[in-house]
Amino acid sequence: MARLYRFITENALMSLAVILWAIILTTWVTIRVFGDNPPDVPTGTAAALATVFGLPAVGVGIWKWRREQK
Repeated sequence: MARLYRFITENALMSLAVILWAIILTTWVTIRVFGDNPPDVPTGTAAALATVFGLPAVGVGIWKWRREQK
């Protein structure tokens, strides 16, 4: 696990890939959940959506941390 963490933090392209993956996944999940009119969102789906919305925050945190490393 330490090798994977070091690889992600030392490779700017990998950091960018993590950020893009988080943004794309969040967009896709939002469209899937709220694509129907009117949306009928059960409790489990709302909890999963809240978890997915945390991903861009993690991505931005990685991006800011990466910028400070330069």
